[in-house]
Amino acid sequence: MENTTGTGLKLLDFSKSLQVSKSLESLVSRGFGPQGLQTLLATSTGQVLISNNGATIFNALNIGHPVGRLIVKAIDKMTQYTGDGSKIFILTLSQILQHIDYRYTENERGQLLRAISHFTQHIFPLLQQHALKCSKTCSLDSDKEAFCDSFKSVLRSVMSPHYPARTVECLISTVLSTFNFDLPSHLFLEQVSIITQNFNLFTIKTIGPSVSDSTTLDSFIIQRDFGIYFDTYLSDHVRFVILTSAIEGQINSEDQESIHLSTNNSLRKFMEYQRRRIEKFAQICTNQKINLIISSTGITKYSLQVFHSNNISVIHYVEEEDAEILSQMCRKDVISEFPRDEFSVKEIFVASSCVRVIINGKPCVQVTPCGEGLAPYTKTLVLTAPTEGLCRQLYTVLHKAIKSLYLSINLVHPRTQILGKSSCESVTMPGGSTFELMCSNFLFKWSKKKTKCEESQMAEILADAFLGVARTLHRNVTETTQNQTRDFLLKLSTIREASIGDQFLGFDRRGTLQEMYKEGILEPCSVKFHVVSCVMELLYTIMKTDGMIGTKNKVTVS
Repeated sequence: MENTTGTGLKLLDFSKSLQVSKSLESLVSRGFGPQGLQTLLATSTGQVLISNNGATIFNALNIGHPVGRLIVKAIDKMTQYTGDGSKIFILTLSQILQHIDYRYTENERGQLLRAISHFTQHIFPLLQQHALKCSKTCSLDSDKEAFCDSFKSVLRSVMSPHYPARTVECLISTVLSTFNFDLPSHLFLEQVSIITQNFNLFTIKTIGPSVSDSTTLDSFIIQRDFGIYFDTYLSDHVRFVILTSAIEGQINSEDQESIHLSTNNSLRKFMEYQRRRIEKFAQICTNQKINLIISSTGITKYSLQVFHSNNISVIHYVEEEDAEILSQMCRKDVISEFPRDEFSVKEIFVASSCVRVIINGKPCVQVTPCGEGLAPYTKTLVLTAPTEGLCRQLYTVLHKAIKSLYLSINLVHPRTQILGKSSCESVTMPGGSTFELMCSNFLFKWSKKKTKCEESQMAEILADAFLGVARTLHRNVTETTQNQTRDFLLKLSTIREASIGDQFLGFDRRGTLQEMYKEGILEPCSVKFHVVSCVMELLYTIMKTDGMIGTKNKVTVS
């Protein structure tokens, strides 16, 4: 049903929002879970996309309906923070809208908005407290082995829907080798933060026979070749500077050194000025034993000749992101202005080696920073897959996994300085829809205690929505297709009985009930909470919108 007014305003009722969300849900619902199927999309330009990643699929769509665009933008914003959760987001939203369309009428929109607001402010904090009581917390300082196992479980949970079990275990081993678990808590958290925020700089995608062949390199890779390279000077000890502006610099009119190239005499003066400036820079480098220059801008041929005569190696046209991450890793400053007499200590970088390597047929430079005050940088991941498309897919999956790792840990500060140092803790929840089943059970019991209709109805709607998400997972992982509803209800009864004794069960890869802690499938609590929070925020926005202006084409929902 589509209601319109004479002013060009189209009324947006519950059923229309439900249709749009159901259309989006149908694209990814079969790909939800460890046995999820791939989705094939063909773009308007003829490009074929095969992916199991919800965010990738949604971003490839050209959606005309405003509500659809609103949902996709909300998912994109959420996954930029969490890296994962797009499928659970759309599944939960669709389930909620379905129950709202069944229980509420358009005249009760105000009552519904009050119920959503009440849930967000009062019931959701209680739900979080209940979930945290059932979570697992591991400290890096007190139990390093359990902390590492928690990392493995989070990685396994994220990567299982995309790759076979044996490949997943190989990737887990590769990813974990990039982290140094012997670091103090605050430095370990900084290390995870660095690779999460700069993942593209610590990864190299290469064509290879198998995803399992992915490996790591111990130092930072600059994906540029040397402009000038001296083997004998860069094998053991390297002192280098990083430039972000041209050595020739800009000539300011305020200095009365502005040269207008109108005569041969002016041209000669200009060239002499540039030559003196370059030679002075090379002399400063020689005096301070600088044997490598890394520049984000191009260096002229004459400048390269000057550096060659002074035995100074050069790498130019380096990406600004690479220069910035080297600055962060070494805790040094880049040079943006021409030095007067010498470089400061904060501008001189030190590396144990700087060598030329060939990666995927492309010449690169491998730099190994060293020295005091070095940031806890990670190794470089070399991602291998048979095609470029599979390389990009592997990159997306691992980036999603790294974000989940980062969100699973937090730094717990001591209440007083006497109690000791800060501790890095991993807070996780069992996977296999354990969180959704736990929330459904909690909200169902909570709704029975309340007599106020608005509060109990919204709690029941959320309880049924979470249960619907768990039912979708059960459908996707169950091997048999007959009597799935009956099988799910029997398992649900077993789950509720087990929860009385603080035993929390979920669905494994075959749809059988297991304690997911023992199965090694864990998910970050913060990701789960953030997904629910984003769903409720978007739901409130959609419910508060009852009209659209500017829709040109009628939406067809299949």
